[in-house]
Amino acid sequence: MFPFTFAPHFEYPLSGNITQAIALNFGEIEGVPEVEHEVITSVASYGKQLGKLTEALLLVADKMGVEGKEIDDLREIADGVKEAKGRALEAVRVRAEKVR
Repeated sequence: MFPFTFAPHFEYPLSGNITQAIALNFGEIEGVPEVEHEVITSVASYGKQLGKLTEALLLVADKMGVEGKEIDDLREIADGVKEAKGRALEAVRVRAEKVR
């Protein structure tokens, strides 16, 4: 057995618990969970909302002849989302065919 019941505890600077709660404050702009839930369940999901905004922005950019890295990046993201949806739908179709 150890004769000492006291064990010293040393902490160097920034070695202990250094968590800090960060409260974001945007003034009067606050989300109401009940409203957010109602919108995403009965109107449109976040993805659907972003998709519509992306489509609209790319349409306006095309009509106005706006080009640039940001528009190209957004177009690339939109194409990637379209491809991912296509792959997912194909996987669902294949699974459905196996079930029959």
